[in-house]
Amino acid sequence: MCGRYTLHLDKKKLREALELEIPEDYEPDYNIGPGRKILGITQNSEKITGASMLNWGLKTPQNFHINARLETAHSTPRFRDSWFDNRCLIPANGFYEWYQDGVSKVPYYIYPEDQGLIYFAGLCFPSERTDEAISCVILTTNAIPSVRKIHERMPAIIPTSHHADWLNTSLNKSEVRELSERSALTPHSVSRRVNSVQNKDSRLIEATSPLADDQMMLF
Repeated sequence: MCGRYTLHLDKKKLREALELEIPEDYEPDYNIGPGRKILGITQNSEKITGASMLNWGLKTPQNFHINARLETAHSTPRFRDSWFDNRCLIPANGFYEWYQDGVSKVPYYIYPEDQGLIYFAGLCFPSERTDEAISCVILTTNAIPSVRKIHERMPAIIPTSHHADWLNTSLNKSEVRELSERSALTPHSVSRRVNSVQNKDSRLIEATSPLADDQMMLF
């Protein structure tokens, strides 16, 4: 799954990277969690691409969904319409995942080898109320080898060369899976401070080890 990620470029650098205007309420963040407003890239009915703040998470009477499985999103009733009509991209510098060894859970930061941006495949759910932000979920797929040793799932990642194809809904699930498999991602363990979304500083992504974790040290 994907339950925490980072997007920590300032507005100027992000505008240059995306070549899009950035919403005024965007703020860099090293610990983005579900239920927050996040930056997303969408395409309107006139095929105009723009960046806006989206609500991460889809509320239903039974659940609160932050992810959808790539393998079944096209056929699952709650996600099917958005798969065919309302896709989005979610830019990120990297994401967190937790390795569970049976005793404890160790957080890892996973990021692109070139330290550039990556773009998660997402689905949008427009609100009937014009004053409410669009909700979104992040699609997940089978993890590539460098991530699989930590967790079996990871966000589906769309390279920049295929952004238009994703947004105009011409990419199918097999093509998305193949594109994600080409991702070059590097993990390293990080402090357990990331467990709290109240912590948002840049130290969260620094490499550490369980013994060096500042929450684990006794002396």
